[in-house]
Amino acid sequence: MSTMTTFHPLTKLRHFKNHWRVQVKCLHSWRQNTAFGDTFEIVLADQWGKKIQASCKRTLMYRVQRELRLGKWGVIENMQMTPAGGKYKTTSHKYKMSISDETMVRGSDLTDDRLFLSLANYEDIQKATSKSKEVPYLIDVIGRVHELGNIQTVKAQGEDRKRVEFRLIDSQGNDLACCLWGSYAEQIEAFIDECKDRTIICLIRCAKINFFRGEVQITNAFDASRMYLNPTEPEVLELTERLSDHHLQLAPFEKSNGKKDRKRITYDWNDAEIRSISEIIDGNQVEICKIICTIEAIDTDWAWFYIGCNRHSKRVIKLPKIDYENMTKLDKPMFRCEVCNANITNVGPK
Repeated sequence: MSTMTTFHPLTKLRHFKNHWRVQVKCLHSWRQNTAFGDTFEIVLADQWGKKIQASCKRTLMYRVQRELRLGKWGVIENMQMTPAGGKYKTTSHKYKMSISDETMVRGSDLTDDRLFLSLANYEDIQKATSKSKEVPYLIDVIGRVHELGNIQTVKAQGEDRKRVEFRLIDSQGNDLACCLWGSYAEQIEAFIDECKDRTIICLIRCAKINFFRGEVQITNAFDASRMYLNPTEPEVLELTERLSDHHLQLAPFEKSNGKKDRKRITYDWNDAEIRSISEIIDGNQVEICKIICTIEAIDTDWAWFYIGCNRHSKRVIKLPKIDYENMTKLDKPMFRCEVCNANITNVGPK
């Protein structure tokens, strides 16, 4: 086997020649339908952790799959480089690798079990905007599943597809909305049936940043994403343990009509002690307790609540009932959130 120095780093690849030789690991692969026919897409990483997307036509798919298996290393020579484009880029690399009939693909005896994660920061994700001029690329994100909803079957693009919505929480308490479709929702459904009442840590590779109702949302990029539930890989095990909170477990949350609506992390209020008003006033420690009382009166003289955005809990501005730009009457009240920088309807008293 040739030494590592004989291979080109992925950062050095350019489109002006095709005599490149790289040693890469197959992180993910999927089949994709395009207007020009089926293609086989691969996400590759080199020894230095740089990633790139590779593609080949359907006639070469089985040869590439045989020589470059998922999670294994291989050597690729004489490939072409083209600018990475489209609405989303799978990696941050400015080029995409094209495997042709002249390309040589063979296995490698290199052993390296690293996942080559590039975990995105939640605060940076929240700063993303739909008006950005840069072409966004897919990200890796990990978090604890919070407010897990029921798996639903909805009509999308003319066919029935499964969907699940929840929120992801990082180790600092920041959270992100998440919506997964198709096989990813089915994967969560099967995991819940097998491992009930357990905290779920979710790692999504090649996740897409979406914008829904003025809020940043994480979703799967069709089949380009890959999901791990409660991952046990050494590379993420320590982070998984930090995200796990043994005091907070997933428990069903029921609406007043008695039907199961969704699952969210909640305290077991049956274990909380009942306190009197005087005990709460005199208390000097933070603890979970219950108070049983009757409402004597409601103060209406002062504005003790405000209407705020459910995402940021910040005060919102109520917009007129008429859209003067289009001269149409709004079906429901619309509010303006300066934090979301958008018109929203997801508000409530705060």
